[in-house]
Amino acid sequence: MKLRATGKVKWFVYQKIVILFIVFLIPLLSMNIWVNYKGMSFTRNAILDSSLAGASFYSKQLDKEMYFIRNQQLQFQEDKNIQKLSFRGGSLEKYEEVELIDNARDLLNRIIASSDYVVNAGVYVKSLGKTISGKTGVTDIPNEEYENISSLLNVKQKPSFYRDGDAIFLIETGDNAGLWSYIEISTAKLLEALSQIATLYQESEVFLGSSDMGNVLSTTKDTMVSTAVLDLIAKKDNSNSDIPEMNKVNGTSYFIAHNFISSMNLSLIMYVNQNEITRPLSQFNTLLYISFVIAIAVMILYSYSVNLMIHRPLSKLVKTFRMVETDNLDIVIESRTRDEFHYIFHSFNRMAYRLKRSIEENYEQKIALQHSQLKQLQSQINPHFLYNSFFNIYMMCKVGDSDSAAELSQKLGSYYQYITRSGSDEVPFFKEYQHALDYCEIQCIRFSNRIRYEYEELSNSSNTILVPRLIIQPIVENVFEHAFEDGNMDGVVYISADCHDGVVRIAVEDNGSLFTNEGIEQLRDKLAMGLKQVEKTGLINVNNRLQLKYGAGSGLFVSRSKYGGLKVELIVNYDNVKEA
Repeated sequence: MKLRATGKVKWFVYQKIVILFIVFLIPLLSMNIWVNYKGMSFTRNAILDSSLAGASFYSKQLDKEMYFIRNQQLQFQEDKNIQKLSFRGGSLEKYEEVELIDNARDLLNRIIASSDYVVNAGVYVKSLGKTISGKTGVTDIPNEEYENISSLLNVKQKPSFYRDGDAIFLIETGDNAGLWSYIEISTAKLLEALSQIATLYQESEVFLGSSDMGNVLSTTKDTMVSTAVLDLIAKKDNSNSDIPEMNKVNGTSYFIAHNFISSMNLSLIMYVNQNEITRPLSQFNTLLYISFVIAIAVMILYSYSVNLMIHRPLSKLVKTFRMVETDNLDIVIESRTRDEFHYIFHSFNRMAYRLKRSIEENYEQKIALQHSQLKQLQSQINPHFLYNSFFNIYMMCKVGDSDSAAELSQKLGSYYQYITRSGSDEVPFFKEYQHALDYCEIQCIRFSNRIRYEYEELSNSSNTILVPRLIIQPIVENVFEHAFEDGNMDGVVYISADCHDGVVRIAVEDNGSLFTNEGIEQLRDKLAMGLKQVEKTGLINVNNRLQLKYGAGSGLFVSRSKYGGLKVELIVNYDNVKEA
């Protein structure tokens, strides 16, 4: 709380004490946060280094294994017996050719047995017109393996490995394409190796890929994150900078370990959700939060103890004065202590009581005057169409239209029963609405149906709303008296109502053409004058009643209707009554 005296801000003593205590406490909290942050940073870096070392170890092992397989393949092609078979395959003696082929099969089987990553190894010898395979043996071409390998070799640029669906092949050619050696790598074993790396963390995924070939092999079927990671790596590589340890991908922070497998020209990438990395550090966060909560609790308790005897009594007194400013004098300040504030509170209570008694005398007189004025305005409603209605009944009887005469008599009786019924000044909204519709029905009969009306049904929420009597019928009466004086043969009155958020809105519109813009403006000025308006027509009457009862924001508002005639909107704002 601050008070202004002679243009300067004055701080109370208890505020200075609390602020000084906070100033002393902030360095201790800051030191605690800094120490905790440094410890968490050190631990996190250690975890990241360990993860990076583990991923690097597995990637190097995989790279060595691929290099070993490639060396086996190159040694196979350079073997003198394989070379002899390639150059002289068509001119050898039969027994010598068989011997060289058996030797080739032995070498191929050794390659298959040398590594768990090798599924099959084979060679195509052009001079023999055969393929030699660890799986299918010696087969004349064309055959399935030959067709697969030859289709893979059709690429313009030689890649580090070839893909045929999910299969991965290492293919080497020699002797002017007279000799093809091919090794099929087990994707299952590769995936098993990747899965072994992924076991470092529960929420980690590992994949082999590159910016050119995309995701080649992955431990997850969801490629959305891996694709985004490859794009990130490609950008970092283009800028000749290392990948940061933490990167945000698709709105989630990941730790990314990137190791290049040169034997396959691929990157082995492991990405882990940052929450998985920092989960072991949660205990440090918990301790920090506990210490922070304790510090806040100490601060609150200290502040509470300092202002208990000063701040609360003053706040209570200030709030009470603000309530008095809103004309609320039904207040009594209770005091449980016997100090200086007890004397102040007791004196204030006596002053408020005397002031309330004085105001009540004037207020009751004002209410009585307003109630009398409201009754006077309500009594001014004059159903002047009574004589015309009787004349219509007379004419209907003369022409023998007894049904119409009976209907008009019934409607007229209901109409006068409603407006003359004694009782409460307020009625349910649906009854007032139905009364206006009955009036429209009587008028439509009187005008021989050259005028009709349309209306909207009320919602169930309107059943509990109370409104003053005779607020809609004068508006409708104004339409029938002034909107269709030119004898319009297709006049329409539109009535709609809405109850929402403590506000009742009723709109009465017509398609007449007699009301000019100047006339609408004059009527709007009269309604704006409120109780100052001397003329007491039906619309002015209703407007004054609503403003007198519900205050500003309630009343009648006129404008040009979308149907061409006049639009009168009746608004009852119940929030004003609640606030009062």
